[in-house]
Amino acid sequence: MIITKEMAVNPGPTIFTTREPVFLDATKAPFEVYGFAKKFRRLPDEVAEAANDEAKRMSRYSAGCRIRFKTTSDYIGIYAVMGQQEHPSSMAPAARYGYDVYFYENGHYRFVGVIGASRVKHDGYFEERLHFNNNDEKDVVINLPICTEMKELYVMLREGSELSAPSQYKIEQPIVWYGSSIVQGIGAGRPGTIYTSELSRRFDANILNLGFGGGAKAEQAVMDYLASLDMCVFVYDYDHNSPTSKYLAETHYNGYKTIRKKHPTIPIILASRPDYHFVNVEANERKRQIILDTFARAKAEGDENVWFVDGSKMYPEDARELASSDGCHPNDLGYYFMANAFAPALEEALKKQGLL
Repeated sequence: MIITKEMAVNPGPTIFTTREPVFLDATKAPFEVYGFAKKFRRLPDEVAEAANDEAKRMSRYSAGCRIRFKTTSDYIGIYAVMGQQEHPSSMAPAARYGYDVYFYENGHYRFVGVIGASRVKHDGYFEERLHFNNNDEKDVVINLPICTEMKELYVMLREGSELSAPSQYKIEQPIVWYGSSIVQGIGAGRPGTIYTSELSRRFDANILNLGFGGGAKAEQAVMDYLASLDMCVFVYDYDHNSPTSKYLAETHYNGYKTIRKKHPTIPIILASRPDYHFVNVEANERKRQIILDTFARAKAEGDENVWFVDGSKMYPEDARELASSDGCHPNDLGYYFMANAFAPALEEALKKQGLL
């Protein structure tokens, strides 16, 4: 379709007074939005209420969520009305409330820039754009902020340019990640460098990031919800949020069985924390052994579709101090190491499903 002024919505005050763009509702076709259970929520309200306050709060943030579309516009902008925000000291503004943009070209994703790294929000809304050198068709992926609640979201494009539906993922049935703030992406430099998003690009696979900083505790209501999801792989990585080893032992295997009962054959990847060597290694090892116990028990029961990714081996020994933003959460290098650690298990799992 050709973008016209008649298609525009009026989001409110704007800082752009020259060459005014056309504002389009990002939740409406032909835009496609990925990663939310409902509009701008990563968990349904009733599941968030049944979990805990941290999960309820963090489920409002758009970590791992994406907008996809094609356009010939020579600029792409974002106008967002924002609600609640988190301000972790380990995170840059580009990750907290910025948007990073990739083009899908010849079967690969290419990073082209960040919308919002250089301009702060204004009176409850955020607005910025990237300019390009041509009006060729672009197959666009925009990663949404890690720690910001969306109230309204608009994409700004030039009048007269074309807009159409995006390419589909090669693997459309999602890979579902459940876990702590590390799964959510705390510590990343921008939204697209979370390891889940990096792996999404490597395998051209749809993902669902259900990482909730401080709030991943595998309550039965949450595990029942996760088991209800349509997915091709489940990644189970919440030991950081289990308050004690005893709690982890009481919930970890049970959560695995809840998923397996509803999904008898899908791959399940179990993982332990990547910051194993930084603080309290003895306690970290106890939790690691609990996860290994679940893995061993599953294998003994005949489960041939379960993997273990060892967090204690994710960071190269000579680069551990370079891999973290604060001694707990990975930085971009740490997330890259995490993606490399998960990739072999994920590749094997997807091949076993006939998806690669």
